[in-house]
Amino acid sequence: MDERILSTRRIPFSLLLLFIAFVSMNAEARRWGLAKKYTIPSMSKSHITMGQSQESELNPDSIKILVWNLLKAERKNWLGDFLKMSQDKDILLLQEGYLNSRTQFAFDTLSYFRFDMGVSFLYKRDDNTPTGTVVGSRVAPVDAGFVRTYDLEPFIKTPKTITHATYPIAGSNKTLLALSIHGINFANHHTFVNQINQAVELITAHDGPIVFGGDFNTRTKKRMKHLRNVMSFLGFKEASYRNDKRMKVFGNYLDHVFVKDLLIKDSNCLKDIKSSDHKAMVLELVYDVD
Repeated sequence: MDERILSTRRIPFSLLLLFIAFVSMNAEARRWGLAKKYTIPSMSKSHITMGQSQESELNPDSIKILVWNLLKAERKNWLGDFLKMSQDKDILLLQEGYLNSRTQFAFDTLSYFRFDMGVSFLYKRDDNTPTGTVVGSRVAPVDAGFVRTYDLEPFIKTPKTITHATYPIAGSNKTLLALSIHGINFANHHTFVNQINQAVELITAHDGPIVFGGDFNTRTKKRMKHLRNVMSFLGFKEASYRNDKRMKVFGNYLDHVFVKDLLIKDSNCLKDIKSSDHKAMVLELVYDVD
């Protein structure tokens, strides 16, 4: 082959490599710059409570749960869908709660609910609007709080949260622990394990029934296997669903509900609700007081 032809082919290829490297470095710089768009408030300023529950105890014969990633209430029809699904529920386990005027109006409308939010971070561009996981209930909690991941999402450098609350049960000296999780997403498997370990600490400290649900971001089989192994070891049962159209990534479901010492009377995936990219899950649970 003519050496001149070979050299002219090599030069554009070298330039192409330089161009790719330049673009990659700029892209990396832009990604790291994303972190400047968010603020992580102190832990002492990151537990937000709203509303006041009207009831003092859960009915052990019927505990109705809604589990849903809200997609920050961005989509059309979100408000109507959320209010309709929530009105007859006892406990709401929500992810991507976003306290702008729209969601605040929704929470205010459900005036018989108490909402607890564990704030992940604030959006600077939107007047420092907080986002995070939320637990809501028509029953007043005995206590409530949240944990924040020690690890951060890459590039944007933000944590995820688990919000938790415990509720009295009629006829029992036990309380029900409810946990809403938004799983760490683009970070490595080790960070996912760390977050599940935070949940395990809350779970093992509780003596009573537990419902643990949310968007776990189990986008890999490795994550799903680890989660199921841990939940099984702790005595949890995973809910399955009628009309199961939960969101998948790489063939893996992201949203789950696990229960301990509770009977799953019914569990359904609301496949026709389109006001989030995640499908809502509704369950009816029973606690055997005896």
